[in-house]
Amino acid sequence: MEVYVRGARSSTQDWIRAQQIPANQLPPLNEEQKAAAQREKVSEEEYARSEYARQLSQMKLLQRMLKFGRWLNAKVEVRSPGSQIEAIELDTLAGKLEIKAQDDRETVDFEIDEDLVERFLTTGSDEAEKSLFRLLDVFLPQQQVAKAS
Repeated sequence: MEVYVRGARSSTQDWIRAQQIPANQLPPLNEEQKAAAQREKVSEEEYARSEYARQLSQMKLLQRMLKFGRWLNAKVEVRSPGSQIEAIELDTLAGKLEIKAQDDRETVDFEIDEDLVERFLTTGSDEAEKSLFRLLDVFLPQQQVAKAS
């Protein structure tokens, strides 16, 4: 499964961490970033700290979406054998996850609201989980397995 994060944000914790790191440990800026710092009238160090905070947050979001994707994929495989999640892309600006799944017959694309996923991941909400399963029912319905008697 592939996981992507499109867009950027940084948390307060990551911002504080970026402010505390020694300047010589900040990742170097490329020419485009240096030009952006100049356009924004901020020092290169300040821009590097912002970029570092964004990178920290991006890595956390990637890890979080990967964990969610593994959970979702396990649920999909149980509900619909032969189906799987191929890709998850979090669009931070739109506040949604774009899901690409494959079942026995076709590729299925659908979206999940990021707030719903966050509510589920942070609280374990039964209601959020039920909402996620309702979405799966729409886009990847459970397959009926015939049993011989």
